[in-house]
Amino acid sequence: MNRPNPPAPVRHDTATATADEAPGARRLNLGVVAHVDAGKTSLTEALLHVGGAIEQVGRVDDGTTQTDTLSLERQRGITIRSSVAAFAIDDVTVNLVDTPGHPDFIAEVDRSLAVLDGAVLVLSAVEGVQAQTIVLYRALRRLGIPVVFFVNKIDRVGAAPERVVEGIRSRLSPALVPLGRVHNPGTAAAEAAPCAWDDPVESERLTELIADHDEGLLEDWLDGDRSIGPERLAAALGALTRAGGVHPVLFGSARTGAGVRPLIESVIDLLPVALPVAVGDDYAPAVAQVFKVERSGGQRVCTVRLRAGTLGVRDRVSLGGDRSATVTALEVFKPGGAMRCDRATAGEIARVRGLDGARIGDWIGCRPYAAGVAAALPAPGFETRVVAQDPSRQGELHRALSELADVDPLIGLRPERGAARIRIYGEVQQEVLADTLATEYGIDVDFRDTGMVCVERPSGAGSAALHMGEPGHPYNYTLAVTVEPAAPGTGVELVIAADRSTLPLHVYGNVDGYRAALLDYLHDPLAVGPHGWRVTDARVTVTGSGYQPPSPQAAEVRRTTGVVVRQALERAGTTVCEPVDRFVLEAPTQDLSPVLALLSRHGAVPDAHQTTGPLAVITGTLRKAEVNAVRGGLHGAARGEGVLDSTHDHYRPVRTTGRRSAAMSPVATSAAPVRATPVEPAE
Repeated sequence: MNRPNPPAPVRHDTATATADEAPGARRLNLGVVAHVDAGKTSLTEALLHVGGAIEQVGRVDDGTTQTDTLSLERQRGITIRSSVAAFAIDDVTVNLVDTPGHPDFIAEVDRSLAVLDGAVLVLSAVEGVQAQTIVLYRALRRLGIPVVFFVNKIDRVGAAPERVVEGIRSRLSPALVPLGRVHNPGTAAAEAAPCAWDDPVESERLTELIADHDEGLLEDWLDGDRSIGPERLAAALGALTRAGGVHPVLFGSARTGAGVRPLIESVIDLLPVALPVAVGDDYAPAVAQVFKVERSGGQRVCTVRLRAGTLGVRDRVSLGGDRSATVTALEVFKPGGAMRCDRATAGEIARVRGLDGARIGDWIGCRPYAAGVAAALPAPGFETRVVAQDPSRQGELHRALSELADVDPLIGLRPERGAARIRIYGEVQQEVLADTLATEYGIDVDFRDTGMVCVERPSGAGSAALHMGEPGHPYNYTLAVTVEPAAPGTGVELVIAADRSTLPLHVYGNVDGYRAALLDYLHDPLAVGPHGWRVTDARVTVTGSGYQPPSPQAAEVRRTTGVVVRQALERAGTTVCEPVDRFVLEAPTQDLSPVLALLSRHGAVPDAHQTTGPLAVITGTLRKAEVNAVRGGLHGAARGEGVLDSTHDHYRPVRTTGRRSAAMSPVATSAAPVRATPVEPAE
């Protein structure tokens, strides 16, 4: 927004940052999100420079930016891990959260977005709305985060800001309020002229745009009330922006600095800025979200956003369930960097030491009911075998991977003889993992047998039994089970058909306790089937049971169950099944023919397509193994404007069994529930 006499940049250095920050400073946790190559990290540098946090703007190509600190980020010129930097304007401290833009890191993006008060969604003035732009915008809307659009690179050859605005209006949201105009786009002399709120023509334009979403303003405007001034328009725009009703659009160039100061002023005026902690609340219990975990000096360091209360050194805090930890050190992000502090208050972002049991996504304290919640993230779709180049370090590699999996619940680790298997989202993430293992643990690794995650279903019925006194069965427990196919999508069913008098109910209290324990015991034998995949859609029936007094121990029942179920499953045989997605594909109508040809080449089964104006929407099903290939081909078929959304629909048998039968494409599994069928045991 075009404020009269905007303040000069405020300069801070590390030594004086804490003192320079106003004691009653308001706070804004601002995300900068964008499609790859839209200029997100360059804009972050420009914002920090204008805000006085850095003396010189870093360059992505030179690897001198403040937020992309990983060596691989500097090499590839992309953001991989979310990072935080701060600057101060007037009485507002802005925490800038720089998030990844590559699709391989959508989990990192989603977890970072959840801690924001507002976001700047950056678009290139040349390429305009891209597929990942749409994905990010929808994620922001799902979380209820207010959005300001910034059309970047107005000085680049081919820049067409007005065309980009029309693209935003047609592909993202029609509720736009452009704040300014661009002179000489596509040239080195490109300028972003700010909005002239006092100009009668401009005021009329803004009033018309804002009144479409504000009934009170519309009534006064239609009644000919000429008292509507800049202050009321700005207040109405701010209220609508914070509520997500409209999205302001600004223009500029991060490279030249054009339009950066008006962007800063606009986000402070229009996005929800948190007030200082009220007197009396400064020692309330902390409520915070963990959105990043790293290791430093052998210690786990958690980056958290304080939602309520305060967090202090030596505080004992809950991490959910029966987990707790004691804070040993705090660093709060301030304009000069992360500063050592005794306490962090609501609205602040802090690096916390001592939370050894914390994982990404955890809540410290009680999770507030109204907190934004990210949609359930798809599980990583690649499974790959990780092998140390030096075989003697395989044990160290497993410990390192265990540490990484302990930090991030989305990294699934499964030991394997001479190696380990992990699940990841894609090739870039695999490269990042290799770089992390090399730099942080000194272990060089190779990735082998990368493939798609499948499941196994019983092919037929198989029975097995172990009786007390049998050779090799030392336990005081007899168990007989049958494993057979269940209906697709039903998960694992447990039926207890054995005589009630033969069940070891003294161990579990009653039949319900026995059933609950057995459901838990089924997890291990069904976690890895004969072909190495999770077994689902199986009915396990207990056909026989027995013991000699005294009752067997719970451990004896568990071990017997594991052996018998595995034997029955081997006899039943299993079929490896691959996941099939239901997709929704959006593309310009003029690109419908090449898009349909692309789907046909990859075996998609379209249901129908609908054309609405310039946009065609196609729905159907597609092997998840082909989703990544279609996404890659869609960029060319739809000239960068196609979007493919897919969710798990069902599993179907693959042509041949075994781990390598699955195509090497990233997919997500949809774990069906383990449940018990309410069948009472025979009397």
